[in-house]
Amino acid sequence: MISVTAAIQQIAACRTSWGTERIPLEQAIGRVLAAPVTADRDYPPFNRSLRDGFAIRISDYNTAKKKLFPISAIEEALPGHVIRIRNGDILPAEMDTVIGGEDVEEKKGNVSVSNDRVKVHQHVIRKGEDAAEGDRLLEPGCRIQFQHMGLLAALGIHHITVHRPPKVVIISAGSELRDANSYIFAGLLAQYGIQAVSRIVVQEPALEQAVIESLDADLLLISAGLTTTDTPVLPKLLQDCGIEQVFHRVRAKPCKPFWFGYSPTKTRVMLFPANAFSVEAGAKLFLESYIRACWNLPMVKPWLLPFLDYRAAVHTLDDIVPAILTNKNGLRVRAAHASGAGDIMAASRTDGIFLHSTDTGHLEPGSLVPFYPWADHQLTT
Repeated sequence: MISVTAAIQQIAACRTSWGTERIPLEQAIGRVLAAPVTADRDYPPFNRSLRDGFAIRISDYNTAKKKLFPISAIEEALPGHVIRIRNGDILPAEMDTVIGGEDVEEKKGNVSVSNDRVKVHQHVIRKGEDAAEGDRLLEPGCRIQFQHMGLLAALGIHHITVHRPPKVVIISAGSELRDANSYIFAGLLAQYGIQAVSRIVVQEPALEQAVIESLDADLLLISAGLTTTDTPVLPKLLQDCGIEQVFHRVRAKPCKPFWFGYSPTKTRVMLFPANAFSVEAGAKLFLESYIRACWNLPMVKPWLLPFLDYRAAVHTLDDIVPAILTNKNGLRVRAAHASGAGDIMAASRTDGIFLHSTDTGHLEPGSLVPFYPWADHQLTT
């Protein structure tokens, strides 16, 4: 058996590339950039006003004694004059400063400035201040979220180059009344813009044929009955199908029976125990780590957070525990109630999982534990 950390490292070491593709911007959410995004011109492309008010030359302001200026039509822009301007307007080339409307008094075609602290480029965003032509604005490995969409559209980008998603086949084997596990896998994959090409539900006697028929996939995810995944039966079946074992068994419950390998066709194969919480924890730790490694995203790393309560020491196996975040006097973790690996409610009522290591002994309030949030950057109040 190997530790959770060693399992993640060995999975990441087997990363591969699935190539790239160009997709419409509308389909970009959740996808990962494979090429940099650069500014096609200066942003903004001109000096722009940030206030409703009056544009002026700072030299005119500094040399005027009474701070009283006639208002010019914009086409004139005469020396010693000001020009009425709106927020977002192009600043005339002759002007370099904007005085806000709240700092002037307008009377009979003139404005009197009440603010004696006017500075050059006040209330002006200058050409190229946000970005200069050629600046790299998004880097390869950026996972596109909604906040990136406006930027890409503003840059005039309608198609982007992203990492191609893998061809994924999901097999659920066993006698469960309802297939929940394939939806767990599919849900995590969807967060990365990946859609499984096939979801297969079979009884375990038909598993071998289903595996053989799925070895053209890039990634094969199998959940099968706990009674056999903890014995050599299913790993031997996979090896008989030509799949080479990388490791079998993780020193942590409920993911102990987890198996990882790959076929000569380079299909990566993950075998999970069939219980719901085992699949959820394994998908978070192992499946997500593999996807992120293949796309050169930062690896899944836990947050070290203080534990809220007391928890007895664990022995033999590390314990993967469903956890709830609290935000009283800082983020803290508490263990959630779970009836075991088959508890279908354990994950849905929690914010993530933490790892209680056998090396740690018992946990006391304030003990630091490695916490893995279900969702990226998730915070709970």
